[in-house]
Amino acid sequence: MFLKEIKDTLKQAGFIMAFLAVMPLVYLLDSSLYKTGVTFPEYIGGGFALLWMIAVGYLAYNMFRPEEKDNAVEYILSLPIARWKLLIWKTVPRIVVLLLANVIAKCLGVGYSWFWSFTGLLSFIVFSQVCGFALGIVGRKSWITRLMLFVMMICAFIINSMPPVFIWKEFVKFSSILPHPSAFVMWTEQVRFSQFPYILVELGFLALILIPLYRTWDLKPTRARELSFAKRSIIPMIILAFPVVWMFSS
Repeated sequence: MFLKEIKDTLKQAGFIMAFLAVMPLVYLLDSSLYKTGVTFPEYIGGGFALLWMIAVGYLAYNMFRPEEKDNAVEYILSLPIARWKLLIWKTVPRIVVLLLANVIAKCLGVGYSWFWSFTGLLSFIVFSQVCGFALGIVGRKSWITRLMLFVMMICAFIINSMPPVFIWKEFVKFSSILPHPSAFVMWTEQVRFSQFPYILVELGFLALILIPLYRTWDLKPTRARELSFAKRSIIPMIILAFPVVWMFSS
């Protein structure tokens, strides 16, 4: 099953990244008509950035597509395997492919990973693919689930792509409204060069959402899982969105 997931991941990622083949044509069109002065590596880098982001969402959204296509979702649930193993089998190949694609592009000088810290990049990839797994549990046809997970993924993207020092400065601003700001500033001083605390918050909220879904995955209909997910995701979504709203409003 793990090899099948690797094969499906490479196939889906290759489908998205194949659109890089049109970038030379775009460059030639620009050079002959618009002459914006953008270099060919910059075109490739921009195209990769866009396609990589599309691939993140595409791989997450289509995590259970092969099983749904073959009507094999119930078969997966009937297998004598632990849910955490299924989570690993589904997410790890996608995490590795997305991370390697970004690292290779960075080494070739055409990627856009330079504005990510490594922890931020890895955190966003893990978070997005676990969101895709949650969507597969609830059901891809649930629009409210898709919307809530999309909002959380956008918030995770913004936070994890910000430099840690910038996040620390925003935390210091926020600390001024707290009852004991000095203690909060001391805490942020210790973690100012890392996004690790926020990563723990992201993964903690996903665990809070996933664990109850695990228990009812094969016991309740789709509508019941959808309502359960929506109720449990409202507070995590608001808390994940709060730093983003604070940064853009300050």
